[in-house]
Amino acid sequence: MQCVYLGDNLPNSFEEQLFFSKEMPYRIHIKHFQSEDIVPLHYADSIEILLCDGLRGEIVINANRFPLGGKQLFIIPPYTIHANSIYPGNGVMYVFKISFHEMGQYLLLENYLKVCGCRLDQLLYQAPAYDEVFSIVQFLIRHDGDLKLCLPPILELFRILSSYTDPQRNTAIHSQFKGSSLQELITWTNRNYARKITIEEVAKMTGYSKYYFCSHFKALTGMTYMNYLNSVRISHACLMLSQGESVQTVCRNTGFENTSHFIQMFKRIQHVTPHQYACQQKKLIQEHKE
Repeated sequence: MQCVYLGDNLPNSFEEQLFFSKEMPYRIHIKHFQSEDIVPLHYADSIEILLCDGLRGEIVINANRFPLGGKQLFIIPPYTIHANSIYPGNGVMYVFKISFHEMGQYLLLENYLKVCGCRLDQLLYQAPAYDEVFSIVQFLIRHDGDLKLCLPPILELFRILSSYTDPQRNTAIHSQFKGSSLQELITWTNRNYARKITIEEVAKMTGYSKYYFCSHFKALTGMTYMNYLNSVRISHACLMLSQGESVQTVCRNTGFENTSHFIQMFKRIQHVTPHQYACQQKKLIQEHKE
């Protein structure tokens, strides 16, 4: 079964729920960036390994901000909050995601890391092993679909990663609000972004005062909650626009009070108007079909 995909044909503005199976316990997406790619804070139950070459922008992992440039390797453990903002350019990103549940039928990678002397949550977010990991990913791409050949290199990849750890890292990386985790708040936001949301409502839901919630959220994520909410709304707006929805319809369905505010916020985040963005995506889709 195919595990490698080209991921540069349509905008990847928000993290999709990826399909894994016994035959496909991992996926590799090869992404180019013909338009700006903004993915708001999110998390997944799979580990994510990013190989970035010649990109411009920023990746945020657990409130740590990493500027992009040159050849870089990033490791994002499961359930770790992360985001990215990448500008158009000639660079490329290899996104390698592994489902521990499905991979567990063949390799117990967390147990293997323990044998190597570390835990999954201690892996460095950025490691100086780009060339070694890139070589393994290229092997997996060349032999896509042949698990017999691909499983041993994956084990070797984790042996390499185990050399780059932070033993002192606070393992409570999923910082908790009272009665509600940051992950749960992100999930709630993505279920409710299309309606009016106030800071007072969110603070009450987390059990904190408005002031403490605002300062705590920014300390954990590096941004204000309202900026995060707007980035989620604009990300979903990008998906809707790329699917042919009108600007007015997208505005109504993404929680903005009026079209003027929507256009202003969209341009602030995407640096083009919603109409310009829709035209760009339509052109990219047509070019891909040709």
